[in-house]
Amino acid sequence: MDAISLASPRSDGDTQVAERRRHQRIGVMWMASLRSGGNYVDCLVVDLSCGGARLLLSAPMILGPSVRVEIAAYGTFAASVVWQRNASAGIRFDAAPAAIAAAFAGLLPL
Repeated sequence: MDAISLASPRSDGDTQVAERRRHQRIGVMWMASLRSGGNYVDCLVVDLSCGGARLLLSAPMILGPSVRVEIAAYGTFAASVVWQRNASAGIRFDAAPAAIAAAFAGLLPL
Protein backbone atom coordinates (compact mmCIF):
# COMPACT_ATOMS: atom_id res chain seq x y z
CA MET A 1 0.00 0.00 0.00
CA ASP A 2 1.41 3.42 -0.95
CA ALA A 3 1.91 6.17 1.61
CA ILE A 4 -0.33 9.20 1.26
CA SER A 5 1.56 12.37 0.44
CA LEU A 6 0.89 15.35 2.68
CA ALA A 7 0.67 17.47 -0.48
CA SER A 8 -2.00 15.33 -2.10
CA PRO A 9 -5.32 17.08 -2.74
CA ARG A 10 -7.88 16.63 0.01
CA SER A 11 -11.60 16.53 -0.50
CA ASP A 12 -12.14 19.64 1.66
CA GLY A 13 -10.13 21.90 -0.66
CA ASP A 14 -7.33 22.77 1.82
CA THR A 15 -4.70 22.17 -0.84
CA GLN A 16 -6.24 24.75 -3.14
CA VAL A 17 -6.42 27.25 -0.27
CA ALA A 18 -2.76 26.66 0.60
CA GLU A 19 -1.79 27.22 -3.03
CA ARG A 20 -3.59 30.60 -3.06
CA ARG A 21 -1.77 31.87 0.02
CA ARG A 22 0.91 34.44 -0.70
CA HIS A 23 2.88 33.93 2.51
CA GLN A 24 4.14 30.84 4.29
CA ARG A 25 2.39 30.21 7.61
CA ILE A 26 3.96 29.06 10.84
CA GLY A 27 2.15 27.32 13.68
CA VAL A 28 2.15 29.21 16.96
CA MET A 29 0.20 29.09 20.23
CA TRP A 30 0.15 32.70 21.42
CA MET A 31 -2.38 34.35 23.69
CA ALA A 32 -3.77 37.58 22.29
CA SER A 33 -6.60 40.06 22.74
CA LEU A 34 -8.97 40.94 19.93
CA ARG A 35 -10.94 44.19 19.71
CA SER A 36 -13.91 44.42 17.39
CA GLY A 37 -15.79 47.68 17.69
CA GLY A 38 -16.13 48.29 21.42
CA ASN A 39 -15.95 44.59 22.31
CA TYR A 40 -12.90 42.68 23.51
CA VAL A 41 -12.29 38.94 23.60
CA ASP A 42 -9.24 36.87 24.46
CA CYS A 43 -8.02 34.60 21.71
CA LEU A 44 -5.31 32.17 20.73
CA VAL A 45 -3.23 32.77 17.59
CA VAL A 46 -2.76 29.30 16.09
CA ASP A 47 -1.03 30.16 12.84
CA LEU A 48 0.61 33.27 11.52
CA SER A 49 2.06 34.67 8.31
CA CYS A 50 3.16 38.07 7.03
CA GLY A 51 -0.31 38.39 5.54
CA GLY A 52 -2.56 37.30 8.40
CA ALA A 53 -3.42 34.84 11.13
CA ARG A 54 -5.92 32.24 12.26
CA LEU A 55 -7.47 32.89 15.66
CA LEU A 56 -9.48 30.81 18.12
CA LEU A 57 -11.72 33.09 20.21
CA SER A 58 -12.27 32.30 23.89
CA ALA A 59 -16.00 32.91 23.37
CA PRO A 60 -18.17 33.10 20.27
CA MET A 61 -18.51 36.70 19.12
CA ILE A 62 -19.67 38.20 15.85
CA LEU A 63 -16.75 40.23 14.55
CA GLY A 64 -16.98 43.42 12.54
CA PRO A 65 -15.04 43.79 9.28
CA SER A 66 -12.11 45.55 11.01
CA VAL A 67 -10.37 44.39 14.18
CA ARG A 68 -7.27 45.06 16.24
CA VAL A 69 -5.21 42.18 17.58
CA GLU A 70 -2.82 42.69 20.49
CA ILE A 71 -0.13 40.04 20.76
CA ALA A 72 1.98 40.41 23.89
CA ALA A 73 5.64 41.27 23.20
CA TYR A 74 4.90 42.02 19.51
CA GLY A 75 2.35 44.82 19.54
CA THR A 76 -1.11 45.67 18.27
CA PHE A 77 -2.06 45.09 14.65
CA ALA A 78 -4.98 46.40 12.60
CA ALA A 79 -6.58 43.72 10.46
CA SER A 80 -9.59 42.81 8.34
CA VAL A 81 -11.70 39.75 9.05
CA VAL A 82 -11.54 37.43 6.03
CA TRP A 83 -13.68 34.62 7.42
CA GLN A 84 -15.33 33.52 10.65
CA ARG A 85 -16.83 30.19 11.73
CA ASN A 86 -18.18 30.00 15.28
CA ALA A 87 -15.22 30.86 17.55
CA SER A 88 -12.58 30.66 14.78
CA ALA A 89 -11.57 33.51 12.50
CA GLY A 90 -9.08 34.32 9.79
CA ILE A 91 -7.67 37.82 9.59
CA ARG A 92 -5.57 39.73 7.05
CA PHE A 93 -3.15 42.31 8.44
CA ASP A 94 -3.65 45.84 7.12
CA ALA A 95 0.10 46.64 7.23
CA ALA A 96 2.50 45.65 4.44
CA PRO A 97 4.01 42.15 4.75
CA ALA A 98 7.52 43.59 5.25
CA ALA A 99 6.27 45.65 8.22
CA ILE A 100 4.62 42.57 9.75
CA ALA A 101 7.80 40.51 9.25
CA ALA A 102 9.82 43.26 10.96
CA ALA A 103 7.37 43.43 13.87
CA PHE A 104 7.85 39.72 14.51
CA ALA A 105 11.65 40.06 14.52
CA GLY A 106 12.49 37.62 11.75
CA LEU A 107 10.17 34.78 12.86
CA LEU A 108 8.17 34.98 9.63
CA PRO A 109 9.44 34.22 6.15
CA LEU A 110 8.51 36.86 3.55
